[in-house]
Amino acid sequence: MGKADPSKIVVGSFVLVILAGTMLLALPWATVDGRGLSLVNALFTATSATCVTGLTVVDTGRTFTPFGQITILLLIQIGGLGVMTLSTFFLSMVGRRISLRGKIVVQDALNYYDMESLLELIRYILIFTFLLEMAGALLLAYPFCERMGAMGIYAAVFHAVSAFCNAGFSLFSDSLVSFKGNLLVNGTMMGLIVMGGLGFPVLLDLYKRFFVFRGEPYRLRFQTKLVLTVTAFLIVTGAAAFLLFEMKNTLAPLPWGTKVLASLFQAVTPRTAGFNTLNTGAFREATLFFIIFLMFVGASPGGTGGGIKTTTAAIVLFSIRSILREEREVNILGRTIPPRIVSKAFAIFFLSAALIFMTVLTLLLFEPNMPLIKLSFEVVSAFGTVGLSTGITPTLSGISKVILSVVMLAGRVGPLTLVLAMARREVPPEIRYPEAQVMVG
Repeated sequence: MGKADPSKIVVGSFVLVILAGTMLLALPWATVDGRGLSLVNALFTATSATCVTGLTVVDTGRTFTPFGQITILLLIQIGGLGVMTLSTFFLSMVGRRISLRGKIVVQDALNYYDMESLLELIRYILIFTFLLEMAGALLLAYPFCERMGAMGIYAAVFHAVSAFCNAGFSLFSDSLVSFKGNLLVNGTMMGLIVMGGLGFPVLLDLYKRFFVFRGEPYRLRFQTKLVLTVTAFLIVTGAAAFLLFEMKNTLAPLPWGTKVLASLFQAVTPRTAGFNTLNTGAFREATLFFIIFLMFVGASPGGTGGGIKTTTAAIVLFSIRSILREEREVNILGRTIPPRIVSKAFAIFFLSAALIFMTVLTLLLFEPNMPLIKLSFEVVSAFGTVGLSTGITPTLSGISKVILSVVMLAGRVGPLTLVLAMARREVPPEIRYPEAQVMVG
């Protein structure tokens, strides 16, 4: 690998795409008024799209021309798949041999460390993405065409890509509020969001289990079992909690079927998707606080979402359980987690928490009249690359938007990349120091 730090290459590739997107969105023909976005708003929107966040400072459907919307869509697709993943795929397509350095960089970007099957995974990433987005667009086309006519086909493609990449950008001013009772739209969007958030290694494992080795013994990898277990738990728990918290608030006027559907959607979308079928700004503070937790956890490794990841949250939780039980090892689903993985999980958890804390503290200085819960919600939404907002994003100052742009980038590539970068520093000769007894707790 030499002196080239893979984490720096990954971050640099995202920065270059963001800068290119900023310049394109600032062009006069990117917006309907012919003026283009201001530099700060263009930077914020390009970062939000590339980091598949979905926070917006302007109405996507009404502000941008087809050129601007397609620019955003391309940024979403590039950001969702990863710059290095696409580069590696196209190099392999033209027959170029991928160097060991390039493979290590892609491994860092995908959080996937099986060198032998890396190129197979990259090929399947493109296949899965194309097929799932196409299927999603076909399912969304009918209800969208009913509302928009022929333009519904374009809207279906846009929303299918945005959903699978967990981006949260919508061409509708109210996101999907007007479709809150539509089972086809809700089901399709939730399916795309969940599959995009599971992670490509998990999708490949499930594909092999149910389509390649049918009738033959094939055991799912531990990562797949853990991701599916935690994901199912968070969705069910989230839906039940949302139904309980909002029963007498935003859900009150809705029929029971729509109540359940809306609760389920609101449990899925904080997993870094950012779409909403209810007015987020009208949620109770208890609901917002619970959604902050879901956004902080986020999606799963190797997928299109952000957050600390489901596996990290599970390892931290079971590590605490092991400490309380005075167990020497951390055991999950019949497997022992290596100490280095446990240490990495705690590092990611606390780096992420520290970043959120410092960002909220900083924004409180620049936005003194803004409620703490709304600022906290906005910051965690940016870090988790979720895109949900209580409606304060357009009202933030320029410096606050720049700070959130940095947080979005950090949320997309940051804490884990920082840990990996530190782990690859040269290790000094091992020195054993005397143990010290320190009181804690």
